[in-house]
Order: sequence, then C-alpha cells, then structure tokens
Amino acid sequence: MSRVLPLTPRDLNAARHRAEYAPTPEMREAASRLLTDHELAVAMGRTLARARPRPAFRTSRPSPLGPNLTGFLVGALALLGFLFVATVLWAHVTDVTEAMRQQASAMRSM
Repeated sequence: MSRVLPLTPRDLNAARHRAEYAPTPEMREAASRLLTDHELAVAMGRTLARARPRPAFRTSRPSPLGPNLTGFLVGALALLGFLFVATVLWAHVTDVTEAMRQQASAMRSM
C-alpha cells in the first residue's frame, strides 16, 4: 500500500498507537517502519500532502438565519426606517404649510 508521506496528524497518531499496541509483532514492526519513513520524509523537508493554509480570521460568525433571510430582514428593516422618516417629514411639511396658510389668511384679514 502506497502512503502519502509525511503522514497527517491523524494518521501519525494511529501509526504510533499501532506501533505500541498492535496484536502481532509483524503489525508493530510495520507501524514502526511507517513512523521511520514519516520521520525521514519530515527530515527531507517534504510538504504535507493536502495541506491548506489556515483560514483567515473572521471577525463575526455567520448568521444562524442564513444569508438570504438575513438580507431580506435587513432590507425590510431599512424600508420600514425609510417609510417612518418619510411619514414624519410629510407630517411636518403639511403642518408647516397649514400654519403658513393660517398666517397668510390672518394677515389678509388685518
């Protein structure tokens, strides 16, 4: 069986366990031979197969609601906020125009 060397940490742990606790001396010998091959591969500087760089540090965890529902809720909240501001502004503008009409009519009647 051809092995990818050096071993992954999980395979290395399993080989160490087999080298110490395997039921037959042949299996213990094969496991210690695999450990020796691993040490040789590490000494030769071979890179670990399937190695991936560590993931970049994320500042926040993903939303439990999922990206689609989260985006929808944020959009709905933004729309409600906009409608609230628009309603308050509309009420203010209509109030100001009504006050100006009353003042104009009061000035005409003077």
